[in-house]
Amino acid sequence: MQLPIGLSQLGRLIFLLKDTALYGGAAALSKAFALITFPLLARHFTVAEYGKLDYFLFLASLLGVFFVFGQDSAVARYFYEHEEIDDRRQLLSQSLAFQLAGLVLLLPLLWLNAGWVTSLLIDVPDRVLLFRIVLLQVPFLLLINFSQNLLKWTFSRVQFLTMSLGFTVVQASLLVLTVVVLEVRVPGVLMVSLATSSAFGVQGIFFVRKWLTLPKDFRRLREMLPFAMPFGIICVLSAFSPTLERTLTIQFLGGDNLGLYAAGTKIAVLLGLVINSFQTAWGPFSLALFRQPDVAYTYNWVLKIFSLVMCVSVLVITVIAQPLIRMMASERYVGAVVVVFPLALGLAIQALSCITEIGIALSKRSYLNLYVYPLSLVATLGGIVIFASVWGLVGVAMGVLLGQSIRALAASWLAQRVFPLPWQYAPVLCVVTLTCCIGFGTIWLGAVCGEMARLVALWIGIVAVLLVGWKAMCTKTDKHRLLELVRGRLARTGGGQ
Repeated sequence: MQLPIGLSQLGRLIFLLKDTALYGGAAALSKAFALITFPLLARHFTVAEYGKLDYFLFLASLLGVFFVFGQDSAVARYFYEHEEIDDRRQLLSQSLAFQLAGLVLLLPLLWLNAGWVTSLLIDVPDRVLLFRIVLLQVPFLLLINFSQNLLKWTFSRVQFLTMSLGFTVVQASLLVLTVVVLEVRVPGVLMVSLATSSAFGVQGIFFVRKWLTLPKDFRRLREMLPFAMPFGIICVLSAFSPTLERTLTIQFLGGDNLGLYAAGTKIAVLLGLVINSFQTAWGPFSLALFRQPDVAYTYNWVLKIFSLVMCVSVLVITVIAQPLIRMMASERYVGAVVVVFPLALGLAIQALSCITEIGIALSKRSYLNLYVYPLSLVATLGGIVIFASVWGLVGVAMGVLLGQSIRALAASWLAQRVFPLPWQYAPVLCVVTLTCCIGFGTIWLGAVCGEMARLVALWIGIVAVLLVGWKAMCTKTDKHRLLELVRGRLARTGGGQ
């Protein structure tokens, strides 16, 4: 297994870039199939119907995370501590039994009280039916999560790709067929999701059947629970946030605005392709290097370069948001443009905090996140309530941005307390602040002077961020090294031709 230890600073950056490109390619392929359904569903349904569908899809994800409740993280932590196959089987089987027991105890209660539960969440005529379809899907989502993780831990690559990429391809294909040919409505789309989940849930258990056995006792489970509980709380709070955003949107602004918000998130989340691939590569990269004497220099280089890439990407996505929405969803969803910038900036800030909060992982104090996520959720809730009443739909996105910013600041501060590192915050804050001013300034400019003025200002802003970033983040030595790297790469490329 190749590690970045022993490489030069530029070599480390190239190593990280290659891993990011590798994981990003796989993620992009999976996302590409998922994005096929966005224009199809957005054009097929009214704006309010699409918002309702998006709401219940996120609710299904939230319930899946709730019933797993950190068991996936706990099993990943303890799986390799046991050398004997029988011990590993007991570990896995006891964890799965615990998750299934939660389903048996709580799903009937949710089913019987579906009317009361949904009355607290969303006010639509068929909410009980949609909620019960979601409840039927939850057990299979749990099985998919369990089997995918186990296939990853056991390096069963073909089966893992079948479960991950195969699920996305099959579901997208079935949605195209049922929407175009059968013209199903929202319950029909959820039934397609249920059918796909049930098929792949059973398939996943078939793939991992040799790892399952009858639990002899629950000693392994008791060993894992203290580790799983904090992760369970963190994961549930994190998954609850999107559902909270949508609940408040429909309660304050109505069904049409919920549909616009859902469409805007689909555009903003394109940035997630870059972020997810980077985060996957950053984890092992950062942990492999942290004992090196010059690790702080590498960390700062990654932080500065990634922050500049993120800020420019946020503005570029903001520029192309309106034509993308028109092309993918139709003119009815153009009002969603206003939420793209604050949502994309929030994702970028959250991604940057994954670097600056590395001290929490290095100090092995993951419980500190228990302070961070509730604080973020409260900030998001308060921000949406205050801002939405003043600025409407864009106020919802501003509340989300506030919550993510508070989370990033709190996590970075705690990480610095438990594992101090000489971070160079000033240039990063400079570029992020400039990006924030440009983004919100152009939203105001578009409302006052029109779309063309907004676009011109955004392009000028992109150039300004690049120039300020180059000036603020790079010393003369850094610039010289980067230019030498580019020249060397170009020379090798030319020589190869």
